[in-house]
Amino acid sequence: MKPYWITLVFLLLFHTIQAQTAPSFSYQQELIKKSDKQYKASWILLGTGLAASLTSLALPKGFDSSDGSDNTTAIAVLGYTGFLSIGVSIPLFLASGRNARMAAKLSLESQAVHQPVIGNGPPRNLPTFTLKIPI
Repeated sequence: MKPYWITLVFLLLFHTIQAQTAPSFSYQQELIKKSDKQYKASWILLGTGLAASLTSLALPKGFDSSDGSDNTTAIAVLGYTGFLSIGVSIPLFLASGRNARMAAKLSLESQAVHQPVIGNGPPRNLPTFTLKIPI
């Protein structure tokens, strides 16, 4: 029974190793898409929150003077929802900017390779993946 388990473990390990793929260089495009989505979502949250907050300020407190009902619950819900939505949009703006700056720092470039050149040819250019980290 023990050899079967060992064989199964090795087969699963081999399958896992074969299933791994090389990292793609589309990480920059993924960050740009993520940044655009976050930027759009933050503007939507900011606009919705502003509209809800202004609506809560514009609503009158008394709804019907004949039976004494009022709008305090609706005003409170709209106000809290609006201010919460505005508060959530701020970190989304910051995350969008951070992702956009990271995408700008990742680039695919051609750089000269400093190796001895056989003959009188120019230095070879090879595609490289550059990551610039600000210090």
